[in-house]
Amino acid sequence: MVTIKNYGKSFNKDFFDIALNIYKDDKNWVCPPNREIKNIFSKESNQLLKNGDYTIIIAYKNNIPSGRLIAFWTTEKSKKRHPYSGGIAFFECINSTEISNMLLSEAVKWLKNQDIEAVDAITIPGENYNHWGILIDGFTKQGFGMPYNKPYYIKLFEEFGFNEYFRQYSYHVDLTKEFPDRHVRYANHIIESGEFEFKHLKMSESDAFVEDVLIIFNDVWSQFHADHNIVKKEYVEKMFQDLKYVANEKFIWFAYKDKYPIGMTIALPDINQIIGSFKGRLNIFNKIKLVNNIKKVKRARLLAFGVHPENHSSGVAQGLYVKMAESMISEGITELEMSWVGDYNPKVNRVYKHLGNSVLAKTHATMRYIINKNYTFERFTNQ
Repeated sequence: MVTIKNYGKSFNKDFFDIALNIYKDDKNWVCPPNREIKNIFSKESNQLLKNGDYTIIIAYKNNIPSGRLIAFWTTEKSKKRHPYSGGIAFFECINSTEISNMLLSEAVKWLKNQDIEAVDAITIPGENYNHWGILIDGFTKQGFGMPYNKPYYIKLFEEFGFNEYFRQYSYHVDLTKEFPDRHVRYANHIIESGEFEFKHLKMSESDAFVEDVLIIFNDVWSQFHADHNIVKKEYVEKMFQDLKYVANEKFIWFAYKDKYPIGMTIALPDINQIIGSFKGRLNIFNKIKLVNNIKKVKRARLLAFGVHPENHSSGVAQGLYVKMAESMISEGITELEMSWVGDYNPKVNRVYKHLGNSVLAKTHATMRYIINKNYTFERFTNQ
């Protein structure tokens, strides 16, 4: 017997235990910190939710928690244009079409009552750097913030009626191998030309770098994303605060032209190499363990990499990349995951493919279901 319970905004033990049970024998999966999930769905921590709503839905089979999801919408992200689109986050389910369909039906019913006309999965109420998409290829070690799921998940969504909205590609770089000489020579030529200035983050000068990040988010990033939302200073300041204990200054680089920031890379040590045994618990003892072991991490994840379109042909992207990669190598990093690039962005995909030593390693898909049948499904093109 399957029952569905809508818990509103109340996280409970069942919600977190479902994932632990599904992946208990999967060595590639790492449980995200429970507190991180709660913060994403906290109106105090997530400004977007101040104009939005969410609900937690759990499925039980014979009284055993067997599936979960969070359905949500925000005015800023969901109701800019038709069809109004909500989202499904942190979906987990045993391999059962019956249970999955009941979970998704309950989510669609709730979203429809909120005047939502389409639903995207798997997403979060925020930017798409973390917890976004369904893994469909590359079931290997999970990087921090990157979605990992069982191979059957995509089938569950397709059987309900979801269609592929867009794909996201992640590339892996073996930093123990030498980069192609011509790539390095070209990058060094750009660096030494003096046309651009390259600087890595310095936390001691964080106020100045906050301003630079703001400019890049709201100038450079807006050129790539049709639905870009203006980033506020408080968001960047909080980001710096959150990064303080895990970031390596030498993994975050900026490019300037005439003292104006035109590009940025943000990479972080992959803390999944440390937190695997935490099982989602980030108490004071685990925090100390995380801070004490961060220097032992051998893998990094590139969250964001962008250069203003006016400088795409200048070589500044290659210069930024080489600066970052050389810093990582000097800090003992042996592998870099560059994630992720949408299939609607062929220019950046070409850059990632030709930076040197990079291979396409993972593919995620963002899926869409049309609730309001007055609309027809169309793939996302960022146009």
